[in-house]
Amino acid sequence: MTSQPLDLLPDSSTSFLSPYLPPSRPSDRVFVTLTYAASLDSRIALGHGQRTQLSGSESKCMTHYLRAHHDGILVGVNTFLADNPGLNCRYSIAGKSPVEASPRPIIIDPTFRCKIESRSKSMMAAACMEGKEPWILVSAEWRNSVSPSDLVHIQSTERMGARVIPVVGLQSDNRNESWAAILKSLKELGIRSLMVEGGARVINDLLCTAVDDINGTKVSPIDVVIITIAPVYLGKNGVEVSPATALDNLYDITWDQFGRDCVMASFNKKLRATF
Repeated sequence: MTSQPLDLLPDSSTSFLSPYLPPSRPSDRVFVTLTYAASLDSRIALGHGQRTQLSGSESKCMTHYLRAHHDGILVGVNTFLADNPGLNCRYSIAGKSPVEASPRPIIIDPTFRCKIESRSKSMMAAACMEGKEPWILVSAEWRNSVSPSDLVHIQSTERMGARVIPVVGLQSDNRNESWAAILKSLKELGIRSLMVEGGARVINDLLCTAVDDINGTKVSPIDVVIITIAPVYLGKNGVEVSPATALDNLYDITWDQFGRDCVMASFNKKLRATF
């Protein structure tokens, strides 16, 4: 697996994105960027389990540019199974190798459903020195009662270089209550900035989640939202991004054109607000 580097973004595009990149200064929590591509009718795929290409070449380049500025990139297990993504960075950064420029792939998989193999794109990227080996976040409760066959699967996965990480508080049936545990665990593992790419359940849950800040106030864990809007409709059977509650959290909103796509970038208010 040898991927061709993507074209560099023009200065106007990097200037557009610059205010929304993770800060270089240390923080007591993980900086979270939520980013995804959607159709005009707020769908991200034609159907569940169907890989759907929405981003044009220019906005795809933007996505890899963002990856180069984050420590980790997170997806849910359903997206991992459906898309088999590489989750690496193909944007050339001066002074950095592809491995150094790539974020750490992180998969939310409470009961370890992902079957990572040596031919998985994320593992192939790591083997070719084009990315990092993935981390799989599983429920600590599940891990403590794992079956012998699952234990063999865990051991074989880790022999390939991936890590299976038990997270106390990660639940399989209520993701909203798990984000505080996920972010705490990632912070302890050295992840300072996290790019969340999908899929729909992860996005919808994260949008409606509130976690405790250092003062005990309930706040959104999202710092920045960057959405690529493709000029297509995917129809009523498509996989929809639509949080369970109405939200009006975005501010300092800017828009830019990336080829045929339109990109919205904004900050997200830390205090939750609803209509």
